[in-house]
Amino acid sequence: MAMTPKERDLRRREKQERLGERDLRLKATAAHTAQLAELMAWGKMVESSEAITLLIYHAHKLGREKFTFFAAGARLEIESDQHVKVERTEIRLMARRGTVQQIDEMGEWINAADRSFVIRLLIERAHALGPIQALTLLSLPPRHKYEISDSVARTLYEWRIQRQIRAKDIPLEDDPDDTGLLLLSNG
Repeated sequence: MAMTPKERDLRRREKQERLGERDLRLKATAAHTAQLAELMAWGKMVESSEAITLLIYHAHKLGREKFTFFAAGARLEIESDQHVKVERTEIRLMARRGTVQQIDEMGEWINAADRSFVIRLLIERAHALGPIQALTLLSLPPRHKYEISDSVARTLYEWRIQRQIRAKDIPLEDDPDDTGLLLLSNG
């Protein structure tokens, strides 16, 4: 039986509470939202929260010393548009505790308490890098490497041999479904 919208909403809120997610409403100018849209196009991303989260992750990974160097060129440009209130928009980001903590740490590194300022700075500096170099800040973090054990490789090899025995009309190594299995069994 399908859940009702109220049940789904309750379940979503419980999960957000359990994971410590917060709805951040970040103030940005129209220029910064345009730059974020370009960054998303360069990284072939659909959601702005994904792009911002990756920017936060990679910028924080730079560390205190390199981040202050990275952020140094943007401070004057961002402060100069603080007076323009007409063009303000809002960027929403559902962020977990670790992401919020990283934003706050980067703010401490450059003496900025405003999270919106840090996000605008990240967007501006990443955009200034250009379409090729900005991709390093928009790449997915490394994941665990998967290694196929010898026993699994042996099982796959045996499966391939049994399949070839059953399908005698297919010459050895010409099986269209064999792609990848041969590589796994030799590894």
